[in-house]
Amino acid sequence: MKCSFAGLLVVSSCLLPTAAQVASDLVSVPEQTMRRLLIHTVKATPSGDLQIGSESVVMLKATIDKNGNVENLKMVSGHPMLVPAALDAVKQWKYRRYEVNGIPKVVETTIRVEFSKVSEAGSGTSAAQAESPVPVTAEDMHDRLVYKVAPVYPPLARQARIQGTVILRIIIDKLGEVRDTQLVNGHPMLAPAAVEAVKKWRYIPYESDGETVEIQTGVQIIFRLPGA
Repeated sequence: MKCSFAGLLVVSSCLLPTAAQVASDLVSVPEQTMRRLLIHTVKATPSGDLQIGSESVVMLKATIDKNGNVENLKMVSGHPMLVPAALDAVKQWKYRRYEVNGIPKVVETTIRVEFSKVSEAGSGTSAAQAESPVPVTAEDMHDRLVYKVAPVYPPLARQARIQGTVILRIIIDKLGEVRDTQLVNGHPMLAPAAVEAVKKWRYIPYESDGETVEIQTGVQIIFRLPGA
């Protein structure tokens, strides 16, 4: 009897580290951080002729596994008629793996699903919107940058001790290449060098509604002289 009980204690003690390890693999990550790792989305579309009014946001609590797949979803808030569409769409989303010190982790996060208000203009308006670049924040595109070229400091600007930040609005095509740049703000002696460099940048193509799309975003190029 004593031997059997001792054996049970040994088995139990062996199981405890495993449970602790499982718990350590789960980390809580803010939604904004996980959005930067989002590589595939499916648009949430309500069924039938539901007219969307002011209650057009559904908040979900999600678990994302070590491979970036949405593993579990629970409703936090939102219109009951919109929740099924949100769940069906988000469970098809895909993220890049979230890692801590190079080790993949299971993530617990929240996901915000927004439903656009139904337009009376009909399908013609939707088609026009589909042809326009999708606006995406610079923060969301930061981790999608896979190839970056640093600008060459203009010699005349260097001699004149000119420093500053150049802000550009860019359009990234479906291949992840910068196809257009527009100066928003910056010193005229620095802007050409910034544009020339950014034209060579490459991004991970952006997906919306399951399709690769062109996007519009912003970038900042900082020019600083040594010792400044």
